[in-house]
Amino acid sequence: MRVLHVSITDPSKEKLVTDILNEIEGVVVRRGPNKAKSPSRRKTKAIKPMNPQEKKFVKGLTQAFKEMDEHIAGKRKLKTLKEVLDEL
Repeated sequence: MRVLHVSITDPSKEKLVTDILNEIEGVVVRRGPNKAKSPSRRKTKAIKPMNPQEKKFVKGLTQAFKEMDEHIAGKRKLKTLKEVLDEL
């Protein structure tokens, strides 16, 4: 047995579609639950303040993204991996 899910967006067409499908031999029509899509409500969590270490990390990450954007735009030349490793 195969199952075919049909979504009817116009409620006035439900009876017509059901009647047509019932006329076909070998087809059984079952009405599923009416699931009205309700917008999901998220619970907002209180944002805890960042500690100094987290602030430093976010600041460094923001700076790195700015440098990357400047490199992509051609305003800045970044070091190659070889140059970075040679400094170590």
